[in-house]
Amino acid sequence: MPELDPATARLIEDRYLPGTALRLRRVTAPDGSVVQKLGKKYPGTGLSSRPMTNIYLDAAEYAVLAALPAALLVKRRHDVGGGFAIDVFEGALAGLMLAEISADDDAELAAIVVPSWCVAEVTEDVTYAGGTLAIDGWHATAAPRVVTIAEGDER
Repeated sequence: MPELDPATARLIEDRYLPGTALRLRRVTAPDGSVVQKLGKKYPGTGLSSRPMTNIYLDAAEYAVLAALPAALLVKRRHDVGGGFAIDVFEGALAGLMLAEISADDDAELAAIVVPSWCVAEVTEDVTYAGGTLAIDGWHATAAPRVVTIAEGDER
């Protein structure tokens, strides 16, 4: 597995709003800059090919939406080269690590060479979708360290 340097990781705090397909995201870069957005994923042909819309928010807009009840997911995203990023989860999901890669189409996705450090392919397993993890949690006994390859979330 590639070396992961916490000093270069982005902190991602996701709030999944119950009863909706909405996710409120706050991304803090290593330099301290912050991006806040409200996203919605739409049904697609599978988990890896779902269209998504984002609305970028200022601090006041984010604060209003962050006051709503939500399921929280916190992770640190490490860019490791080759288009891959590894998410290292915190809190109740500590121990879970997922790798993501983005591809523009199925042909590009099919051409990806999966690194040897990937131990399982869970792209279409809803158990590992962000909203499911935030709401239902993850059971470490099911798979100790899982790595996925998927079109995944935007960076």
